[in-house]
Amino acid sequence: MKRYKIDYDEKRDCFAAIKEIPSELIWGDKDFVSNPFFTYTIPAYKRAYLLKETLQSVLNQRPADFEWDIIVVDNEAEAENETEQIIREINHPRILYYRNQENIGVDGNYNRCIELARGKWIAMLHADDLLINDHLRLMGKYIRMHEHDRRPLAYISPQYIEFSDREKITLRRPKQKDGGKDYLTQKLLKEDYRGKLKRFRQIDGAITGYSVGLPSFGTVMNREILLREGGFNEKLGICEDVITPYKLAGKYKVYKTPRAMGYYRFENNESMKKETILKIFASMVDFREYMYSRNLFMRMWGNLARNELNRVLAEYCVQLSRFNERRLKKSDFAGIYAPGRQLWISLKAFQLIMRFYRKVWNLDTFEEECYRLLDSIEEAVQRRKEEKNEFIVYGAGRAGRCTVRYLKKHVPDIHILCIAVSSVTENPGRVQGLPVRSVHKLKKYSKTATVITAVTIQQYQDEMNEILKADGFDNVINLLTEVR
Repeated sequence: MKRYKIDYDEKRDCFAAIKEIPSELIWGDKDFVSNPFFTYTIPAYKRAYLLKETLQSVLNQRPADFEWDIIVVDNEAEAENETEQIIREINHPRILYYRNQENIGVDGNYNRCIELARGKWIAMLHADDLLINDHLRLMGKYIRMHEHDRRPLAYISPQYIEFSDREKITLRRPKQKDGGKDYLTQKLLKEDYRGKLKRFRQIDGAITGYSVGLPSFGTVMNREILLREGGFNEKLGICEDVITPYKLAGKYKVYKTPRAMGYYRFENNESMKKETILKIFASMVDFREYMYSRNLFMRMWGNLARNELNRVLAEYCVQLSRFNERRLKKSDFAGIYAPGRQLWISLKAFQLIMRFYRKVWNLDTFEEECYRLLDSIEEAVQRRKEEKNEFIVYGAGRAGRCTVRYLKKHVPDIHILCIAVSSVTENPGRVQGLPVRSVHKLKKYSKTATVITAVTIQQYQDEMNEILKADGFDNVINLLTEVR
């Protein structure tokens, strides 16, 4: 199966495409930080009210033993716009504010940020992202650990926490005694920043179907290497920002951080629209087909993994649409990729290989996080079990599967009635050997069964709790937050 039409192996100088369009320094003094080692770059376009929060999270970084600065590159060409007003209001000498004379597009502005940055190392974040206050110090430590390796260090992708404006967040890494009780603060309290970076190789992308994260929430890049390799190439499609680090991993070292170091904001914007999400799905399917075509082994792996990985990708894209007026369904993706029937034995072989691969290379941070969360609720589960309650796991996604596996292993003789979901039509008939049922048809268990909300996104859990409350469920254990 070959469906991609892009030359993913092409090397193109993307800086040449924007060289005729100047960027004017509107505000700031280059002499305040004359020779920065590290530069935070923020490509901006409107939404200045969010940029103010982003800049504050950068300015609140803990002290580091090297020089650093911040550049904001505005893609809105209008003079004296709201972004400029915010920069002048903040009035911080570390900030340099540039404005492009013309809108040069998202990728063009990424590349202009790379050109204008003065530090050897660049940390890029979108104009609505947020960073924890350890980011600068820890990234400096990671760079020094690897900048003199035989194979040059090119890219460090931090893990991140999703959030929306509905949630409270704590940017300052708190001490245990003053952490508060909101989920995102609790999650930061559990983070262990002494962990080693995790190397990402091209084979990891080919096997798992994914690259490292997009250049946002504080992604660190080697400026010289990005200039040499031509920058971000818009001809690679809408997902070029995750294809680029995959390509870099063929010649240089690319890493992921062991824990989250930034926050990625989800809201109803252009990137969450139906048309954009469908393009993301199509772009990732095409890129995977390219990876499968690289050699005989990968062609064999593609035949085994294609259906399941694309199914998981469709589930992820459905989640991306949660801010739309109409949430997407898996059937919306059938016109792009309609999976054929997969033999049970081939599916089991795929699952076993993936489990082994992730374990050997320590790739599955999602499952690690689930198991840490499950450890924290085990006592509550044991207590409910002693009260002879039956259990319902609410959520048929990856968190739900992890929850069922964990409970079967760690809580002997537990009686799990079923998997509950909000929409049966979008879910399989069985998960981990358990039947999948609509939560609305389980009201008869509302006084006798304990429900575990198996989800790792706060907004989903809030929605689930509202549904459970309306249906009269009194006994609920939340995977993310406190037991109620």
